[in-house]
Amino acid sequence: MSSKRERTRLTILQAAWDRLSKPDDPARLEDIAADADVTRQSVYLHFGSRTGLLIALVDHMDEVLELNKRIAELRALTDPVVAFEQTLRLMATYEPKIHGVAMALFRLAPTDADAAAALDDRMKLRLRGVTDVLRAVEEQGKLSPDWTAKQAAEACWEAGHPASYELLVVERGWSVKTYERWLWHLGRSLLAPGT
Repeated sequence: MSSKRERTRLTILQAAWDRLSKPDDPARLEDIAADADVTRQSVYLHFGSRTGLLIALVDHMDEVLELNKRIAELRALTDPVVAFEQTLRLMATYEPKIHGVAMALFRLAPTDADAAAALDDRMKLRLRGVTDVLRAVEEQGKLSPDWTAKQAAEACWEAGHPASYELLVVERGWSVKTYERWLWHLGRSLLAPGT
């Protein structure tokens, strides 16, 4: 890909990210194109459709925010309880950076198979990550006997879900720090006493 083409592509992705980060912005293609100082046709040439743009944006965001590196650091931790705490912290602090795009995918998913697939992929990835961490906690006998690793992971996944963030932070006005503390308190309640 030529450097000019790549610069244009990155400019469009950033314009889409900026637009989607605003809760009430519909992020219309013509607005994204205008922000990127390109034509709407240029957006189509680079991404094929609005959905193609959103899917590319999700991958771009993960790359820019170094999600794979952060996940690798979590996997390298030897104490599963610390890994669990850091996983919850990552969920809480990553969500504000991706929230606009996540909610846009939620809005598109019922009528757009590509958006639904991108959203499903990300949600499964998140659930798989927290499940792996909680299995390690369970294997060390540090998970409350009231819960299986699967149930505990599903509870944390739901609490860290973009819809939960939308309700508590965006609609109810919680700070991100309060949201993070709440996730950790929930997480602590799933651990064995004295852990």
